[in-house]
Amino acid sequence: MVSRAARRRAAPVLLALCIAGAAIGLARSGPAERLQLQWLDASFRLLRAAGAGATADAAPEVAIVGLDQASIDASGKPLALMLDEFALTLDGLRQGRAAAVGVDLVFPGAAFEHLVPGASQRLALAIGRLRATAPLVLGRLDGAPPAGPAGRLYAAMAGAGGEGLLLVPADRDGALRRLDPVQGRTDLLLAPRIAARLERRPQAGIVDFSLGPRFGYLPLQTVARLARDGDGDGAALRRHFEGKVVLVGAILPDQDRQRLPLPLASWEPGVTGAGVLFQAQALRSLLHGRMIRDLPWAGDGAALLAVLLLWRARRRPLRAAAGAAVLAVALAGASLGLLGAGIHLPLAAPVLALALGAAALGARAYLRELAEQRRLRAIFAGYVSPAILDTILSGALRDGLASRRQPLAFLFADIRGFTAFCAATPPEDVIAFLNRYYAAITPALHAHGGTVDKFSGDGIMVFFGAPQPSTNPARDAVRAALAMLEALAGLNRELLAEGRPALRVGIGIAYGDAVLGNVGSPQRHDYTATGAATTRAAHIQQYCKQAPYPLLVEQAALALADLPAAQRARFVPVAATLEKQGRLDLSGYRLPEGEQA
Repeated sequence: MVSRAARRRAAPVLLALCIAGAAIGLARSGPAERLQLQWLDASFRLLRAAGAGATADAAPEVAIVGLDQASIDASGKPLALMLDEFALTLDGLRQGRAAAVGVDLVFPGAAFEHLVPGASQRLALAIGRLRATAPLVLGRLDGAPPAGPAGRLYAAMAGAGGEGLLLVPADRDGALRRLDPVQGRTDLLLAPRIAARLERRPQAGIVDFSLGPRFGYLPLQTVARLARDGDGDGAALRRHFEGKVVLVGAILPDQDRQRLPLPLASWEPGVTGAGVLFQAQALRSLLHGRMIRDLPWAGDGAALLAVLLLWRARRRPLRAAAGAAVLAVALAGASLGLLGAGIHLPLAAPVLALALGAAALGARAYLRELAEQRRLRAIFAGYVSPAILDTILSGALRDGLASRRQPLAFLFADIRGFTAFCAATPPEDVIAFLNRYYAAITPALHAHGGTVDKFSGDGIMVFFGAPQPSTNPARDAVRAALAMLEALAGLNRELLAEGRPALRVGIGIAYGDAVLGNVGSPQRHDYTATGAATTRAAHIQQYCKQAPYPLLVEQAALALADLPAAQRARFVPVAATLEKQGRLDLSGYRLPEGEQA
């Protein structure tokens, strides 16, 4: 049976494995794969710009002969009848001593002898002459040759092993990037078959688009004209083709247009170009041995490793988030370096794993913080004012014993006749009575932003304006006092119904600058406020014993409170002379008829 401690230790690892598994699954989704392919294309651009794809080996160059619209117009024939032009082009490539020829076109399967007598035979003879001097591979769209006479003509032209499939599956975003085996064989495709005829390995994988410069092309009409008219010893054709692998393909605006990872044509911008460009880049990669190996399992392993590394810092979520960013950048750099070395490390899974891991750690830290705040609130809610507790939990009271000066309002209150009450009442009943009293008035104080500084027997000290800021602390204090008197009136009605005497209180309010902060030692301190206004409020509360009013407020504070007219009318001026305070201009609050406090 697995112990609780063992389960607790295994839980983080299991969670990390779940995150890695989720990331690996998401990496197979369409949006993630498209983002991964965009990064792959961007990596090819970076490598090409840095010159990492420069070719320095002895592999033959790849040239393109393009069937463009000008070539069709110059022939004066529709494409299906241009057999003589194709025958002349192949003769020109033979005279130019091309190392190998691939045809990224499908020659007409039917023989239009009634329209162009002998054209099929002349094309077949040209194919035979070229094949006698260099490898020749003809393109085919599917796995079976045409049926009937057209099929026999095509078979005669292609010859055994002289054909390659042209159709290449596109990636999820519609771009051509890779050579995948067909029926378990890569050499059935056009470019790999040409490479195999040149004794190069027909390797599957991602085409290296960082390799070599952009392609140009020589129009098919130019090659046919040079072959037809002759150029002496064929020097012009040799300058173009000698020792090169030549692809013949369509350079037309409405035929065989493919999306490519990056621009490959020197004659047009954009990533949409002639399909022969992909065949040429694939052939270039094969001839230079630079096909990219795709290692999806390496990306999955990197995802698991990244999450496990990230999870080691789970107790420090900010450090973990920074570590996730650093790891993502490091993975991007590693992916770029590996691509230059011929290995594709998919980044979708590890980057998603880092993102999910960082989010999970952030959520975990947030939930733990909430749980800790709930625990602290449950423990300390009865010991400190809600405003102070909220400020502590928010981290705003982390300045040690630092203090600051600001204007505050102070409220002091106590129960009249409490000393005599204590002398005649058991201590347990006194505590129960005080708790009942404070339970009645404290919510009213808190509701108006009051911070209870301390309970001292029957006395209470409250300040307004901190730690939660207020635009008018004096108004908050006066309104809190009035709400306190209203709550006390309700309590008195309960006491009278129980046959007990009503409570009478005295409340004093003053307003002025005070010093606010933690007072005490670093080991034990209180958050409090002190100043001249504190002393005045305490003395005003004491003066309530001599005045017939339960609430006395400094006239300046009452003016700042800006009460409604009905409430303001219940205050009357009181000229008071207080010991150690001198003469003070106060206002006394007259209770409504029938209330006492």
